[in-house]
Amino acid sequence: MTRRLRGHHAQRAVARLGAVALALALTRSHAFVLGVEASEECARVEPVDPFDLDAYVEAEWYVAAQKPTSYQPTRDLFCVRANYTVVDERTISIWNTANRDGVDGSPRNADGRFKLRGLIEDPNIPSKIAVGMRFLPRFLYGPYWVVATDVSPGDAEFDERGYSWAIISGGQPTISRGNGLCAPSGGLWLFVRDPEVSEEVVSKMKEKCESLGIDPDVLIPVTQEGCSFPTLP
Repeated sequence: MTRRLRGHHAQRAVARLGAVALALALTRSHAFVLGVEASEECARVEPVDPFDLDAYVEAEWYVAAQKPTSYQPTRDLFCVRANYTVVDERTISIWNTANRDGVDGSPRNADGRFKLRGLIEDPNIPSKIAVGMRFLPRFLYGPYWVVATDVSPGDAEFDERGYSWAIISGGQPTISRGNGLCAPSGGLWLFVRDPEVSEEVVSKMKEKCESLGIDPDVLIPVTQEGCSFPTLP
């Protein structure tokens, strides 16, 4: 009986150690995915400041180019659009749509049933957002940082027309590309207000990426010509 109890206690101890090891591994993995453990080779990137959230969400955004991700692979990079609605001071509702395998391909989330939630943890830094599915706990959300815009609040152009483009990074770039530039482990997006934007504007945005230490070569062009988009609410 004593021997059996000792064996039972030993099994429980091993199970506890295994659980602790798994938790530590998951924590380190999650930190890497969120870009917390930035490579020393990568330039530090910060969300833009000042930033006007109301101006940012006042109209839909179209994706000119983006880094493919596990949840949005290359085959889904057609007719990509993002629509944002401010719920309260710290919460944003996000409706993303796209087509699969072509502009006439299968619509992704056209009915708007699948919406993401954006959380602003510090109202003083509204350009730094955590995004995830609404039913998931906060620690599973990923970083969404607006790291560049064409104009800033207070500029004459901003007062006239607001933002016309923005660069969004999935957190701090951590992956060295071997060319002096880095890429985020998450996504990277070039947002524009018009679905069909000039190459001049896209080139300017890529140059801005390079000036921030972000490698624009990870970006894949998103086809927008000939797209039909779901009606916004």
